[in-house]
Amino acid sequence: MFILRRITSESNEINEIIGSTYHLILRERQPKEFKEALKEFSYPDDNEFMYGVILYWENNSHRIMPLYKKSHYFIMTESGKTFSNLTYK
Repeated sequence: MFILRRITSESNEINEIIGSTYHLILRERQPKEFKEALKEFSYPDDNEFMYGVILYWENNSHRIMPLYKKSHYFIMTESGKTFSNLTYK
């Protein structure tokens, strides 16, 4: 199981369980897929502060988590170890 840890620019820490699989879509690497994901979830695609999204399943439905440039993101394992650093570079 994976957990997305977000640390905001105000130093708030938010942890969200994203399950056993997730799909990372980055604006610069996958622009077409990024726009399609935002459209599917009714997010505006003109947000210059959003650099990516994570798609995952929760309660038998797709969910989306936007990734913002001013926050720091880490994918954590259920034991609390960092699996991946997704912070904007």
